[in-house]
Amino acid sequence: MPKPNMGNLLVPDMPLMITGQNRLTVNELMDWSDHSRDYTIVQCIGGTGRIAAKDLEFSVRKGTALILFPEVPYRYNNSSNTLQFDCLSFNGYILPRFLHSLQIGELRTFKPDGILGLLLREITLALQSRHKDYIWHGSTLLYTLLVRLTIESERYSKVERSEARLRLTELVAFIKENYRQDLSLSLLAEQMNVTEQHLNRIFKKEFHMTPLDYLVRYRLLKAKEMLVQQEDITAHEIAKAVGFNSASYFGSVFKKYEGISPIELRKKFHR
Repeated sequence: MPKPNMGNLLVPDMPLMITGQNRLTVNELMDWSDHSRDYTIVQCIGGTGRIAAKDLEFSVRKGTALILFPEVPYRYNNSSNTLQFDCLSFNGYILPRFLHSLQIGELRTFKPDGILGLLLREITLALQSRHKDYIWHGSTLLYTLLVRLTIESERYSKVERSEARLRLTELVAFIKENYRQDLSLSLLAEQMNVTEQHLNRIFKKEFHMTPLDYLVRYRLLKAKEMLVQQEDITAHEIAKAVGFNSASYFGSVFKKYEGISPIELRKKFHR
């Protein structure tokens, strides 16, 4: 598996650090047994197949994410023409005991939706920063993701989880497609044919936030992407593009969640 170039010399004795990011394409039956020294989160972005390690095996399709351990041989078997993965590698001296305490084993699969999906995208965005503290910011987000992964997995029994996931995943997809529109809790509840109170309860149980909290977080994520990737667009234009009614309200919400203004964040990323 090819290693990416991070562009900076990483501190070798950090408790937790992101070491790289790249894309892996599997065109045929393949053994990944290069005894990588890093842990890796791989997220399938195309194709179908299976991945196995020791006596464990999981189906893989678009949206499936897995945590792979160093020095463990993994075997990919693609059912479609190719399998494609976005890969995020990480390491650090706390990881063996930390992952053991979280009960995260050598082949762990999860669905990166809700807060997990937001955190993964935030990490990717953090890696684009030129700021000297980007590695600490990315590592903090990764720590949070690993803890959240364990919390999310304990929230439902398997039966409850599968039923709730199916309906709420569709609602999350609806929010992602329509976040620019004026979405209300009543409108979201109508999408699932439930009361507002019931939607709040099941969404919070599954994702540890309300649907409107998720909507705000997703809008801010899209705003941050625009701030970082489109230097010539104004904060006022971004506010309108991501669904905020006014630039001043966008600025106040942004600062509440991010701790800095939109323009300050842009400067931080492009130093």
